[in-house]
Amino acid sequence: MSTLELMALYTAAAMHDYDHPGRTNAFLVAAEDKKAILYNDRSVLENHHAAESWRLLQLTENNFIETLDPAETKRFRYLVLEYILATDLKQHFEIIMMFNEKSSEMELLNESDRLLMAKMIIKMADINSPTKPYGLHRQWTDRICQEFYEQGDEERKRGMPITPYMDRTDAQVAKLQDSFIAHVVSPLALAMNEAGLLPILPGLVEP
Repeated sequence: MSTLELMALYTAAAMHDYDHPGRTNAFLVAAEDKKAILYNDRSVLENHHAAESWRLLQLTENNFIETLDPAETKRFRYLVLEYILATDLKQHFEIIMMFNEKSSEMELLNESDRLLMAKMIIKMADINSPTKPYGLHRQWTDRICQEFYEQGDEERKRGMPITPYMDRTDAQVAKLQDSFIAHVVSPLALAMNEAGLLPILPGLVEP
């Protein structure tokens, strides 16, 4: 990857959850939240994170890209947006499928191949909590569950159907994590491992 691509990837990783409201895309769409209306119900949170963090970046005291020339700035912004939007889980399996189809013949000299690899990398950075030491993983699990329960509370208050795993009166933390690891994290990790992009994770074996 080029220096510009790496800089964009690190920047996107820092930006990708900026100003998160603690609600899911599905909730924001169902509630007709102003963010969902603004972004036409599509990748609502990811578009919001990208837009708000880019505004922050444009402040004089934060603008570390001001020395880039116009072409570099345009490319940098394009990459940052592509990377952030790739973290929308609605695109999860499509991105993994594309990667699996191309992984055996990908070339680092090919820009589109590097872009796809970078999307896989930022996705793993986004959801890799289960790969961390148990104490750290449990800490993040507790945080996400609290966020889920707060959404469930609001859904109950609004008379909306409570999203699975978000009802604090029926906590199913182990089931939630089992499903998340098996159906979301594992396919991503195995695809990256098969392509040689990371060592197989302890305890994560191919079925």
